[in-house]
Amino acid sequence: MTKYNFDCVVDRHDTCATKFEEMDAKFGRHDLLPFWIADMDFQACPSIIEALRDRLNHAVLGYTTPPAQFWKSITDWLARRHGWAVDTDEITFLPGLKKGLSLCINFFTKPGDTIVIQPPVYHSFHSVIEGNGRRVANNPLRRKPDGSYEMDFDNLLSVIEAEKPAMIFVCNPHNPVGIQWDADTLRRVAAICKEHGMILISDEIYADMMLGGCRHIPTCTVSPEAAEVTVTLGAPSKTFNIPGIVSAWTVVKSPALRKPFFEWLTASEFNTPPIAAMVATQAAYEHGEEWLDQVLEYLQANVDHTIGYLSAEVPEIDLCRPQASFAVWLDFRKLGLPQPQLMKLLVERARLALSEGSTFGAEGTGFMRMNVGVPRAILDMGLARLRDAVKSLTDGRSHAPAAAVSNIPFVKMHGLGNDFVYVDCMHRDLENLPALALEMSRRHTGIGSDGIIAILPSDKADCRMRIFNADGSEAQMCGNGIRCVAKYIYDNKIVAKTSLTIETLSGLKTVEIHAGIDGLTDTVTVDMGAPQMRPEAVPVSFNGDRMLEEPVATSQGEVRLTAVSMGNPHGVVFVDNFDGDIVASLGPELENHAMWPEKANIEFVRVDSPDSLSMRAWERGAGETMACGTGACAAAAAAVATGRASWPLTVRLIGGNLNIDIDKATGHILMTGPAVTVYSGTYYHSAK
Repeated sequence: MTKYNFDCVVDRHDTCATKFEEMDAKFGRHDLLPFWIADMDFQACPSIIEALRDRLNHAVLGYTTPPAQFWKSITDWLARRHGWAVDTDEITFLPGLKKGLSLCINFFTKPGDTIVIQPPVYHSFHSVIEGNGRRVANNPLRRKPDGSYEMDFDNLLSVIEAEKPAMIFVCNPHNPVGIQWDADTLRRVAAICKEHGMILISDEIYADMMLGGCRHIPTCTVSPEAAEVTVTLGAPSKTFNIPGIVSAWTVVKSPALRKPFFEWLTASEFNTPPIAAMVATQAAYEHGEEWLDQVLEYLQANVDHTIGYLSAEVPEIDLCRPQASFAVWLDFRKLGLPQPQLMKLLVERARLALSEGSTFGAEGTGFMRMNVGVPRAILDMGLARLRDAVKSLTDGRSHAPAAAVSNIPFVKMHGLGNDFVYVDCMHRDLENLPALALEMSRRHTGIGSDGIIAILPSDKADCRMRIFNADGSEAQMCGNGIRCVAKYIYDNKIVAKTSLTIETLSGLKTVEIHAGIDGLTDTVTVDMGAPQMRPEAVPVSFNGDRMLEEPVATSQGEVRLTAVSMGNPHGVVFVDNFDGDIVASLGPELENHAMWPEKANIEFVRVDSPDSLSMRAWERGAGETMACGTGACAAAAAAVATGRASWPLTVRLIGGNLNIDIDKATGHILMTGPAVTVYSGTYYHSAK
């Protein structure tokens, strides 16, 4: 089984991501943590990305007709996941779910007709009805003492009697409160629709996002009456985090409803899927199930974590456990704040972008919807900001910022483009370094780096280094980073000798400073220790003395991999070239392969001659970097072990060259390369 990494923080700036592009217009500032719009921050299912790449390798993007297998992939999914038997002639494509709502309105109703919605509910229900010249009739949900909701059937009958509606929208599961309606509720609303000649539009876009062992109940399946009156809308977009692909579908069981509706859609080609939608949808439903199951497990853990955190740290905020989706419905009414002041608290003090509850209807006043489909480290940052903002209301800081400002001096340095922010902790402590790494490493709202390295005192060496990648994970060792640490403590006269020892999580390392004519560090030679290939030392799950060019199955076929430890785990793959975006496509897959107990750095290596290699590095927790010192050493060791090269040799990386040799007496690898100071400054960190 492939293990997917949902802890990886993906920078979505400069990708036209709505949650960032529209933040200024919606919230009046751009520096908020976004938990508002309903898409997840996880990398899309690799099978979908690969299918799209394969299709785009064909040079012609002409007219296309969906194959029978496209429709079968959807109906098989509905049968497999929800026990719902749908014939392929009962389903057709829609160009997005919201567009599907509009198409249903325009076909099944007339201008001026009334459509019932049940707030608090998806805000676009209201806008798409009124925007198409119809009238909205509200039948608000009833909130029960436990914080959950139920449909108000007495009021629904009153609304029907007064308004004579032509249609009702049912959100199943319900957005934003996360309720999966039970079969009795769905049967009753369908029977009312049948009795009063109403069309029931069932929005089931979150049907695949069931949590806590709950099962989705398709509205159409609960009774013969439901099958007669229901038009079901669904999509892979929320499920597989591909809303930008814009793909949806509708199932209509009733021939009386289906035949004229589908013919109308066909006449204007509303139901003709574009290439990307067709390819992505089929790949999702045929190959995405394992990915989705792991997403749901991660989301459930995030929901549990949020409930536990709020209960312990912010009891003023109530939360009813959702049965579906990646959103939680937060009740702030105990704070007693009018809606404008609540928004001000969250935006100005907490610096959070949440979906305002009142946009889901007046019944949402005092509530907020929070998207928890994010890496845990980002969720923790958001929850901490929420806690501090609420605390500021009760600790006498009614006009104070949510957090005090801490000034952190730093130096930006790089080794061959592998850049880190270096913070001097020799005489000061810094709390929560993983969260600080996330914050400072962002390329647009932080300093921008592959991570941070803290330089600390040591009772075993001249100093100690701790390495935190851009996603907050801690690394044992970094060859480029240790050269910069050596430069920092030598150039700043923390030590006055050219031979130094530095403590790392992978042990003590000896380094030799080579100063330039200005007396400052030019290059550094690091004793990287002996390469380890025993599986338990790497570590890697492999039955044998060492994993040397062993076959590993991937989504792109079999690759031959060599496992090496340089104080941290590496997988080396020898390639003839770097074509086809092999690093970005295979790097994350191999990094997170189940054979690595602790994940691994992945090196793609081309042998140029017996004494030179070219290498591209995919680093765990950071993605592709311009250089990786431990990776270069691992690549050199693998090249020698497989008979491709001999010592000494040069490893060419995107950022420059490293010279790699071996001490024949000790078997230790000696790495020599540059260390460069870019600039220094002060980072203004909002600390608790």
